[in-house]
Amino acid sequence: MSQQIRVVVADDESSYRKALEKTLTLMAECDLIAVCKDGQEALDACLSDPPDVLLTDINMPRLSGIELTRKLLKQEKGVAVVILTVKEDDDTVYEAFRAGALGYLLKTSTPQDVIEAIRLAEKGEAKITPRIATKVLEDFRRVREEEEIDDSEMYVLSDREQEILDLVAQGLRNKEIASKLSIAEKTVKNHVSNILKALQVNSRTEAAMKAVRAKLVEKS
Repeated sequence: MSQQIRVVVADDESSYRKALEKTLTLMAECDLIAVCKDGQEALDACLSDPPDVLLTDINMPRLSGIELTRKLLKQEKGVAVVILTVKEDDDTVYEAFRAGALGYLLKTSTPQDVIEAIRLAEKGEAKITPRIATKVLEDFRRVREEEEIDDSEMYVLSDREQEILDLVAQGLRNKEIASKLSIAEKTVKNHVSNILKALQVNSRTEAAMKAVRAKLVEKS
């Protein structure tokens, strides 16, 4: 039997909460520990009994999904946050990643997409809707073309961490990196955690973006 993945769901729309609950019944290893109707309720639930994954909407009463993510990760850095929303404007997408979100899906995503996002998030990996991923890649290109800063001396990474950062920036998942470097997936996860701390970021996506700006990775 697969290891249980403890999940909290936050969405202010009753019908969508019920749809998510139904979706998660298809995921044998999912342990749904709380279903919340607003951001503050979700924050309280996650702080009292931290889940592995928080699946949250953005527009919610009392506390938005982005503010929820920011406040939660200040106190519980081990929770992986996946945004599930209708919003796909650039400002919202980047604000969510800056707050520390690991995955970003639109509500048009299939149940299987949602389940895959939770499974990947529990491993510290990202699932991003293709349309959102395109926006991120476009930002990479813009940064490469417009910015000429070189602050690579600010960050001290080991040779192995630098190697793994290069592969993260190429979009490889932990399992793929482990296979390519012939090391354990858990070892990769530990290195990625150290990289995030060194770069002072909260997510793999933000790390990749910062690495491009600081010229820590080669341009493709």
